[in-house]
Order: sequence, then C-alpha cells, then structure tokens
Amino acid sequence: MVHRRVHRRARRHADGRLYRWLTREDGFLGFGDGGADGLAGFNHPGREPGRFNDFRYEPAAHDQLVSLEMFNRYDDYLFEGWAKGVSSPLVTCLNAGWRPGLSGVTDEHGTDWGYPEGKGRTGMWVTENTREAVFQAMTQRRFFATCVSGLRLDATADGVPMGGSIRRARGDVQFAVDLDRGADWSGRRLDVQVLRPGDGVPRVADVVEAAAGRVTRFTVPLNADDGDWVVLRVSDPSRPNATPGPDGHPCNDFGVAYSSPWWLDPE
Repeated sequence: MVHRRVHRRARRHADGRLYRWLTREDGFLGFGDGGADGLAGFNHPGREPGRFNDFRYEPAAHDQLVSLEMFNRYDDYLFEGWAKGVSSPLVTCLNAGWRPGLSGVTDEHGTDWGYPEGKGRTGMWVTENTREAVFQAMTQRRFFATCVSGLRLDATADGVPMGGSIRRARGDVQFAVDLDRGADWSGRRLDVQVLRPGDGVPRVADVVEAAAGRVTRFTVPLNADDGDWVVLRVSDPSRPNATPGPDGHPCNDFGVAYSSPWWLDPE
C-alpha cells in the first residue's frame, strides 16, 4: 500500500485520466501498475497553474483522495491565490465534493533536510506504529496539519473524532479541543477558529480563546443548509499570516494547525 501525492501528472492529466489510473488494478496510460492499492493527496494546491482542474470531482476516486495539504514548507495554504483573485483551496476542494483530511509536509528541496522546524508536518492518530495502522488512519482521515514540532491536536465534535460524520443536520455541536506541546508551551494563548463553507474563503462561525496544555470545550450551532463541513483552525493571534485573505478576516493571523474536517451527514 502506498500514498501517492497527486502533483504534476495530475495537472497534465486533469481530464480524469490520472483518476482512472488511480482506481484501476492494472497498468494504464504508461503509468505502470494501476493505483487501486494506494491512497493519494492534493499537494501544495494553487502553487502551480492547473490546481487539479479546480478540484473537479471524480466520484470513483473519492475514497482514495485522502488528504489536502494546508501547510507546505513554511506556507499556510488557506488563502493561497487569494491576492490573485483565486478562491481558497480549502473551500474549493471541500465544496467540490471531496472529503480529504488536512495534512502538512516539509516538501524538502533545499540543504536543510531533516531540520524541519517551522515547516509543515502531519500528526496522525494511530493504534500502533505499523503501515496497516497508518493506512487505516489515512482512510479514516484521523490526522491533522501543523507547522509546529511536537504539537498534539486532538479534537472531537459531539464525541466524534476529526474526519468523522456528525449524524444530524442542525443544532448545537459541542467541541472538545486538546492542545499540548509540553512544558514550553503550557498556558500559551491560542485561538480556535471554526471554519465553515463560504464564498471564496471560509466563513468563521466562531473564534474561541484556548491555551496549550488544557482541553477547551465550546458549543457552536451548525446547520447543514449552510454547507456540510466544519474545520477547526488553531492560530496564534499575536503573529500575522504571511499569506492573508480579505481585509479583516479572522484567519489573517498565524496558522498553527488544522483539524481534518467533520461532515454533517444526517441519518
């Protein structure tokens, strides 16, 4: 089993050929063996032209497209392209119908490989340190994106871990967010921003003050009529976002971490 990041080949074959290869057992279009045994992710969305055909949805690849990068190297991708008139990759991807978890990567191209402080990385919730457990965590979207080494982000919505479904269409949802990075960060002020579907950029349903080293609990009313996903962004309000969005947007501060989304899936 492998995890393939969908990159230049996806941009060259945005007509769906790569997705057809990804879901086939045998070789196809000169790519070698089919990709049906693997998982894939959208990497640094927006940095190069094409943007995966603006995240055109391919239902057959739904289960295998498990990740969307929100941190790549030192960059926060929430507002990538906004200054050039392009919508948020997060909003575009999730609104298109994809259901990825959110990841971060160092994407090493320089001489400091192995020294990733400040660069993107992914935290996973696994039952054991095996390939099978990692594969399961990825398929269940039980992971989070961060740019901080040693950060723990655990979060539930009505008791459901990140990446899962909230089985109702509307009502107050109780979140519990556990942030920790050891003694150096104990009590450090952070914000938790509740991101919802918006027009071009995410709408922020609430901003809750939190702190590292403790569990923060809060309730937010959600309605599936406003969109079927919710993401938590952890930020440092004392620092600016190097890639800001619209003037006055609450997420123009420094991004520390992103949970994977929850989905409003009424029974």
